[in-house]
Amino acid sequence: MNGENSNNKQLEELMERNLQLTEEIHKMTKGIKSYINFQKVMSIIYLLIIVLPIIAGLIFLPPLLGNMIGQYQSLLGGESSNLGSDFLKAVNPSDVRNVSPQLKNIMDNQ
Repeated sequence: MNGENSNNKQLEELMERNLQLTEEIHKMTKGIKSYINFQKVMSIIYLLIIVLPIIAGLIFLPPLLGNMIGQYQSLLGGESSNLGSDFLKAVNPSDVRNVSPQLKNIMDNQ
């Protein structure tokens, strides 16, 4: 009977120790989970900090650069033109249609 009591006592102590360790692991897991969620939010914010200025630049810079280049050319005595408009006027639609067969021929020859 005495040996059985000591076994029960040891089991109770082990179960209490196990419960304490489980609670400690649970607290650490909650901390890790909140840290991971915080890192997810921060990665989205960092991505937005990088991507939004690029998008804004693509939207707002071409007209500004076109105006500045036109003003600079007028200061030098040249004709002011819109950025890229000369290139678009020079492109012939039939040339664009001929590019695809030419590329196919080049790829086939390699």
